[in-house]
Amino acid sequence: MKKIQLYRIALLAMLPALMLSSCRFEDEDKFSESPALRIEHQGRDVKNLLVGAPNGWVMQFFCATDVAQFEGFNLFARFDNSDKVTMASDHRLLRNGNAGKYTEASSIYNMLKEDGLVLAFNVWNDILTPFSDPVEYWSAPKNIIKDGVGMHGDHNFVVMSYNDNEVILRGERHQAEVRLVKCDRGWQQYIADTEALKVKFTNSTISDYYVTNGSQTYFFRGLRGGKFLYTDNLDVKKQTKADSLACVFTPNGFRLERQNSLGSNTFHEFTMAADNTCLVSEDGSVKVMGCWDTYVATHAALWEMDKDVFTAEQTALFDQINTEVQKFNTAWSLKSIGIGKSTGTNTVNGLVLTFYTNASKSKTNTAGIAFTTTRTEYGKIKIEYTDADKRDKNMESIAKKAPDVETHARTFANLLNGTYQVTPNDYFLPTGGDFTAIDGGTTFKLK
Repeated sequence: MKKIQLYRIALLAMLPALMLSSCRFEDEDKFSESPALRIEHQGRDVKNLLVGAPNGWVMQFFCATDVAQFEGFNLFARFDNSDKVTMASDHRLLRNGNAGKYTEASSIYNMLKEDGLVLAFNVWNDILTPFSDPVEYWSAPKNIIKDGVGMHGDHNFVVMSYNDNEVILRGERHQAEVRLVKCDRGWQQYIADTEALKVKFTNSTISDYYVTNGSQTYFFRGLRGGKFLYTDNLDVKKQTKADSLACVFTPNGFRLERQNSLGSNTFHEFTMAADNTCLVSEDGSVKVMGCWDTYVATHAALWEMDKDVFTAEQTALFDQINTEVQKFNTAWSLKSIGIGKSTGTNTVNGLVLTFYTNASKSKTNTAGIAFTTTRTEYGKIKIEYTDADKRDKNMESIAKKAPDVETHARTFANLLNGTYQVTPNDYFLPTGGDFTAIDGGTTFKLK
């Protein structure tokens, strides 16, 4: 690819931010120096810091669109004293067929001493420069990326502050906050570890999350994609707040582009708690956990009820259903009673009987009767069943030959009427859990 020389645009509007940056370096000895000498020393200190990182740096990069159009990106950088930087990433906007593939590219960098210190990448780098390229080149909507504007990414950054482990930058033109944090492992290992943790608390099933400080509860809606809403209600019609945010995922959790708050508590980065039940903010005051209880109430999967914790009445009903099934078809037996979505024609969500063939014990079929499951408040589920609820075609066919199967199934469903405190087996991606009856109903377990 032909290399393009990019020219930094110095904006007068950035002068206040540049002046602010020089005031945020907390080295009292240097305030006795002239501004020019102080910036010279800061430049030397920052360069020595950048060059001295054995594993280089993770650049947590963001584009500065008013409404988050892009997630945060993990870029990697290793600096040397000869002004060479080697960068790497597997981000989805890499060109020349490299999108999503681990790629490295080298170029030069400079420490510019202006009204404040600027870390500049003025020569094309395949990893970084696509974000600041003003020429639209891919299939993004034209209102997001267009010629002359590009992705609102920067390639020159004002140094706002630094310490031994991080450098806080701000884009010189578009002003997104970008953070360099010292990498503690190999780059490809960092990518793999980040993906492993992301999979641990996000997938296509759950993408909405509680954000709570114990007295207030808001939501991150759509967190899985890295660009999401921070809202006071998942119901769009009831929202009074819906801020657009972006985050970058890490091997320990995720970090927002900028600090935000819930009540009097602030948060910027969340890390996984030791017990894996939630992610916690820096001071532990704000927690993030999946809306698993809503998922339990609305999921379309089928979870089996654990027969080992059946009551005597439930066990008797299970055996009676099995006996009635075998009266009209000796080739089949009742495998389980579960909650979720039945299969076949005219499916229902509710109580589902699963049968298997006695010969192979592998081929299965289901029959279901409907009931309603709703989340009443955090961690609480209500099951409502009436005899008028519908059934699927399989239950209808069985009832013609063995009507007591449906009768016993409805009796079983009626036992579940009530409100439950739910303890999931995973607070982010549950596949079951304990349902403890607190108002009617019968305690049971899904697996």
